Amino acid sequence: MNLPSLKEITDKAQNAFKRFPVTLVWAICGTIYAIVILNDPTGRSFEEQANVLLTLALGISWLIGIQFFLEHLKEPKKWKWIKLLVLGLLFLFYWHLPDSNGLEDNPKYFIRFFLYLIGGHLFVFFAPFVTKWDKSAYWNYLKSAGTAIGRSLFFSGVLYLGLVLALAAIDALFEVSIRGERYGQLFIFCLGLVNTWIYLSDFPKDILQHTSILFKKPLEVFVKYILIPLVLLYLLILYAYSFKILVQWELPKGWVSYLVTALALLGFVVQVIIDPIQKTIKSWTINKFHPWFYRLLIPLVVLLFTAIFRRIGDYGVTENRYFVLVIAFWILGITVYLLLSKKKSLKILPISLFILAIISSFGSWGVFDISKNSQIQQFKNVHNTVKENGKKATAEQYQQLGSILDYLNDRKSIFELNSVTSIKIKEIFKDTVADNSEETYQWFDTKKVLDSLKITIDPTELDKISPYGNHYNYYPNNIINNYDIKEYQYLAIVSLNSYENSKMEINKYQISYNSEKVSLLLSKNDVNLEIPLKEKIIALTAYGTELYKANQKEMTLEAENDSISIKIVFENLEFSVKQDTININYSSIMLFLKQK
Repeated sequence: MNLPSLKEITDKAQNAFKRFPVTLVWAICGTIYAIVILNDPTGRSFEEQANVLLTLALGISWLIGIQFFLEHLKEPKKWKWIKLLVLGLLFLFYWHLPDSNGLEDNPKYFIRFFLYLIGGHLFVFFAPFVTKWDKSAYWNYLKSAGTAIGRSLFFSGVLYLGLVLALAAIDALFEVSIRGERYGQLFIFCLGLVNTWIYLSDFPKDILQHTSILFKKPLEVFVKYILIPLVLLYLLILYAYSFKILVQWELPKGWVSYLVTALALLGFVVQVIIDPIQKTIKSWTINKFHPWFYRLLIPLVVLLFTAIFRRIGDYGVTENRYFVLVIAFWILGITVYLLLSKKKSLKILPISLFILAIISSFGSWGVFDISKNSQIQQFKNVHNTVKENGKKATAEQYQQLGSILDYLNDRKSIFELNSVTSIKIKEIFKDTVADNSEETYQWFDTKKVLDSLKITIDPTELDKISPYGNHYNYYPNNIINNYDIKEYQYLAIVSLNSYENSKMEINKYQISYNSEKVSLLLSKNDVNLEIPLKEKIIALTAYGTELYKANQKEMTLEAENDSISIKIVFENLEFSVKQDTININYSSIMLFLKQK
C-alpha cells in the first residue's frame, strides 16, 4: 500500500476547493466563527449565537448536494443560480429563527432544524441521479460516499485524538495551563473543516461513468454473517412478540414501533448493498433476501400501525407519534414498491424520505399543526369527560390534562385553549396586587391552571399521582382574621402533627391528637368529646394542593356535647393524602371552648 505524498495531498485539497468553493468557504467561515464563539469561558456567547451556528451547520450538506446535482446536468453553468437560491433559503431559515431565548423556549425550531439537516444529507444520497438513473453507477456512488464518510471520520478523529494528547502532554509536562475550551475548539476544527475537506477531496467527479461492480469478499461477509443475521434476530423477536400478544389477546406496546422501524431500515440497507449482485452471487441467503424479507415484513407493519394508532387513540398526536406514523406509511409504501415494481429504482428510498422530511416541516399537514390541533382536541375530550363527572378527574386524566398544558405552553400555543376552558389562561398568572403584572415562574404551573378550572383529583386515586401521596398546604400570608369570641370562654393555640400524639390542656380539659383516627379528643373526668378531622381535611382537597382559596368558614369546624361546645379554626395546615391515610405534617389551630 503506497502512502500518498505531500504533493498528492495538497493537489487533492486544491482540487476539492476548486470543485466545492462555496461549500468549503462556508465550512471555513463556520468553523472560525464557532471557534471564536467557543472562546467565551462562560458559554453564553455559544448559546446567544445558536441561531447562527444552526444555520452554518445546516448549510454544509445542502451545498455539497447542490454541487453534485449541478455537475450532472447537461449545461451546469446555466443553473449556477440554484446555488444562490440555496444560500437564500439558508438565510431565510436563519431569519425565521428567534433569538437564543426563543430557541430554548420552543422545541419546534430544533425539530425543523433536524428535519432540514436530515433532508440535506438525504439530498446528497441522490443528487447526481435526480435526472438520470443507472443501477450500477448508483451503487458505486453510495459505496464511494460511505467510504468517503468513513475515511474522513477516521482521519479527522485520529488527528483530534493526537492533538488532544499533545495538549494534555504539554499541560502535564510543562505545567502550562490549557483552558478546557481549547479541546472543544480543536473538535470543531477537526469536525467542521478537516472532516469536510477530506470527505470532498477524493470524491469521484464522473459519477455516472462508474458502472462496473466490484463486490469485495469482506463486504459479502459483512452482509451474510452480520447484517442478515441481525435481520433474522429482529424478525424472530417480533414474531415471537406477535404470537404472545395474540395468545394473551392484548394490544402491542408502543415501544414495538421502534423495533419494527429499526428492522425495516436495516432491511432496506441490506437491499441497497446487495441489489446489483443479488441474483448473480453464489449465496442462498443473499439470493432469497428479496422477496422473502418484504413478505415477512408486511405483518409486522400491521403490528406497527396497531401500536402507533393505539397511542394516538389514547393520547393524541405529538411530534414523535407523527414521525412514527409517517415512517410507518413510508415503510409500507417502500415494501409494496419493492415487491411489485420490476425496475426497483432504489433512489426512491432517499428521495421519498427527503420529500417527507421537507413537507412535514410546514403547513396544515405538517408535524407542528397536526400535533398541536390533536393535543387541543385531546384536552377538549378529557376536559368534557371530567366536567361530566363533576370536575372530579382520575389520576390518569389529571396527569394527561397537565401534560397537554405543558406541551402547548412549550410551543407557545396555550392561548388556544381559552375557547375550550372559557377562561384566559394567561390571566391566571396575573398578580392583581402588583398592577396586574404577570408573575414570573421558572416553570409553567399546570396545577394552578387546573385549580382555576376547579378540576380536582378523585380522593380515592390520590396515591396514583405520587408514591408518597399528594401534599397540601394552607398558609394564608398577609391575611388578618377577626374572630367573634363572645360566645366562648376559653381559647388555646394548639399545634398538631402525625408524628407526636402530644397532650395539651384547656380549662382542665386534656387535649390529645390521635394520628391514626385523625381526630382531637377533649376529656375531663367522665366528659369526653371526640372531634373527627378526617372528613373536613378530605373536603379541603377540592381546592387543590394550595388551599389559599378556602375562606375562614371552610377552615372552621364545630362540635359539642351536653357539657361543652368547641370551635376549631385552622390557622395553618400542611398534610399529605395517600389512599385513605392522612398525615398532618404540621397544623396550628385556634381552639375555642364554651362550658355549658
